[in-house]
Amino acid sequence: MPASSVSPHDVTAYPLLRIGLQAVVAPQHPLAALGRPATQADLAPYVQLVLSDPVGAEGANYGVCSARVWRFVDLGRRLDFLLSGFGWCRMPDYLVTGLIASGQLVALQIEDDPTPREGLTIYGAHRRDRVPGPAGQWLLEDLRRRLVSA
Repeated sequence: MPASSVSPHDVTAYPLLRIGLQAVVAPQHPLAALGRPATQADLAPYVQLVLSDPVGAEGANYGVCSARVWRFVDLGRRLDFLLSGFGWCRMPDYLVTGLIASGQLVALQIEDDPTPREGLTIYGAHRRDRVPGPAGQWLLEDLRRRLVSA
């Protein structure tokens, strides 16, 4: 059953960790030379590379600013397109910090950016009516033990 058909009260969720996000673009992209925080009007004409759920791509569009969107289901492929200069996007800090430092990507500042400053929370979750079996319970507990205390 697609996640989009499950309401929040049907789900038990466990916060595991926070992932910081950074808006980035390849150095040859026109937005890299902007020299100031980008406005929504600056971003709109350029392709935004968006990570989507392969089951329900028509779902919510969190953080989508551009009128032109290319959707990806794989973070690695999206990074390949980003590095090739095909568009801009928000990527996890842990993936782009080194690329920004080496000059392969340029950090974008976005005026009135709706992305939470503290990052996005990643959850382990299951449907309330489908409690995980022993292996699933072990996995959730192991992830909570490793990640929540990190």
